[in-house]
Amino acid sequence: MGFTYKKTSEIPCEADHDRQEEFMKELSRGLEKKDAKSIVYYADGVHPTHNSRSTYAWIEKGEEFPQPTVSGRDRVNINGLLNAYDVTDVIAHDCDSVNALSTKALYEKALIKHPEASVIYIISYNAKYYRNKDLREWIKGTKIVQLFLPAYSPNLNLIERLWKFLRKKVINTGFYQSKEMFRKGIIPKS
Repeated sequence: MGFTYKKTSEIPCEADHDRQEEFMKELSRGLEKKDAKSIVYYADGVHPTHNSRSTYAWIEKGEEFPQPTVSGRDRVNINGLLNAYDVTDVIAHDCDSVNALSTKALYEKALIKHPEASVIYIISYNAKYYRNKDLREWIKGTKIVQLFLPAYSPNLNLIERLWKFLRKKVINTGFYQSKEMFRKGIIPKS
């Protein structure tokens, strides 16, 4: 009959698809002009909760596969950057809160990691902490250029794929007895 059983995909109902398409064309034109020493990062914060989650698994018929859980609901806050041209280049900043200060610390890590870069483009959402006045003032004296995604565009932010992978392959498949073990298990080394 031509059907397959699959999960539906979610898209924000507020997304402006015309604006997204326009943004991608502008971005493509801009990135065509970048030089070999330019770096392009996608930025976003993630706030995973320290607790086990049940997922699907191949389990022998008639058997159960119990998964231990913890009673905690502690969150770990990670502000991160993912290189658009080298997905092994991830910069993560473990912080108390994703805000302008943690974003500045994250950007400083990018500058330290790439002293040879002519420009570091950072593509992010329009969150207040990315548009903070003090942060924008500080950025003026650096090699960083911020580019902002259209509203409601998680589908355009490459780092969202990393966060999805983190949940699916690291968080949902492991058990972490303590919040500290959880933190060490999920934060990329940078």
